[in-house]
Amino acid sequence: MRFNKRAFFRKNDLEAETLPVNLTSMGAQQQQLVFGNVKQERVIARFLRPVSVRTGYFVVDDKVYQITMNITSERRTALYGVEYHGRL
Repeated sequence: MRFNKRAFFRKNDLEAETLPVNLTSMGAQQQQLVFGNVKQERVIARFLRPVSVRTGYFVVDDKVYQITMNITSERRTALYGVEYHGRL
């Protein structure tokens, strides 16, 4: 698994964090099965280490994603995100 992209998290006006991420786009069938619709682009962001974030937004390649689901184990974190088109 390649962690070749960078995810940017903004916690508040003073704190921000950039982490290596593996970003996988979900196919239409998988989106329909898991979420029930295919109108918005959904991605899975996998991180090398656990990330302490539950809700919010992250930015990868100038696209903003809203966190919809967080799966954290002892070693890694996977965030499900949906493309967000509003203001941050």
